[in-house]
Amino acid sequence: MFRIETTENTLQLLSDVRRGQWFVHDHEALLPVALSFLRGEPISKNPHREAFEFSTTPPQFRTDGPAGAKKSDVAVIPIVGSITKYDSCFSYGAITYARAILAAAKHPDVGSIVLDIDSGGGAVNAIGILKEAIKQTKELGKPILAHVDFCASLAYWIASQCDAIFCDNALSEVGSIGGFCKIIDDTGALEMKGYKVITIYADESGDKNLFYRQALDGDYSLLKKDLSHNVALFHQDVKAGRPEIKDDSPGVFTGAMFYPEQAEELGLINGVMTLEACIENAAIRAQYNH
Repeated sequence: MFRIETTENTLQLLSDVRRGQWFVHDHEALLPVALSFLRGEPISKNPHREAFEFSTTPPQFRTDGPAGAKKSDVAVIPIVGSITKYDSCFSYGAITYARAILAAAKHPDVGSIVLDIDSGGGAVNAIGILKEAIKQTKELGKPILAHVDFCASLAYWIASQCDAIFCDNALSEVGSIGGFCKIIDDTGALEMKGYKVITIYADESGDKNLFYRQALDGDYSLLKKDLSHNVALFHQDVKAGRPEIKDDSPGVFTGAMFYPEQAEELGLINGVMTLEACIENAAIRAQYNH
């Protein structure tokens, strides 16, 4: 068992919830919790351990490779729930996941890694550090696979950078390649409580927060332009990570979700495997890489 330092930043999460960009599916289900969080209402807190832990291959899943190749463990790293950059009261964040990936990649007894993903996506500022961790793992010559159940939006962005993606079962879903932004205008609520919000910008700072100010006035053009920039990077990374993807097929790059049979035909995944089978697959890849 490996233990990784964790980090929490509630203020950053507050900022992201209020005006951040999110690559997440079915965000409406998260909205009531987000609003309660912004209001400072008590929210049940997941009990965090002192450090993030991840496991390596149980003995029954260790696989012999070519003659002379040493046995090696498979690190299984769970990525569950909405993904934020930092740890929060809800879940671990991308920084902790990235630390775990790199610790496993650099460990002499670990030959490969499986990211066990069950997530609808998360904040766009979480992707950079995870992409870099996966890239460094590949540069070290260690296979890294994604075993997924529900894997949407930013979660699929992460999975697409791995060597292969395997859905867990016939009811698993992948996709939702796209992004959105939700802005909360609470000035009316503040005024009802007796507050008057006055915002003053320097004459030299006319473009500061312009997309946000325009959006509050009903003009979303700058915000859409910014979103389109990030979605283009999403598309670019998916195409690079999944070169066989049928990007011109309906729904693939417009946010649709797919079950495994169609997802495999479209190049979104490599097949269907249980976690145990995926671990064994990763162990075999590690032996032949060796």
